[in-house]
Amino acid sequence: MLAFKGISLATCFDWTNVGRLHCLLPWWKDASVSFMRSGGYNVVDQIKEVKQKVLIVYGEHDRIITKKLQVRLHCELPSAIIRQVPDCGHLLHVEKPNAIADLIADFVRGSNC
Repeated sequence: MLAFKGISLATCFDWTNVGRLHCLLPWWKDASVSFMRSGGYNVVDQIKEVKQKVLIVYGEHDRIITKKLQVRLHCELPSAIIRQVPDCGHLLHVEKPNAIADLIADFVRGSNC
């Protein structure tokens, strides 16, 4: 329920099951342990190396990535374009696929969303 905003419990269960399919693969447990032991992803030092145009999108009701972290990323990439998708949680492409497709298409066309 942290990942979605305003969808039925049945749909939430369906998407959760789809999202966890990779966890059922025989190598998943070893890969997860290895990832956790490595310290996970740490890209803070690499963000400043990004030279490409960037579009940052986030859901208005995202309860996984905080607003503070979204703004921090935008501050680290000051030339990035940041857009909030209203009435949406963490999985924007699942909840609002048309809105995300439109934002990406506008970004690629250079319309600055």
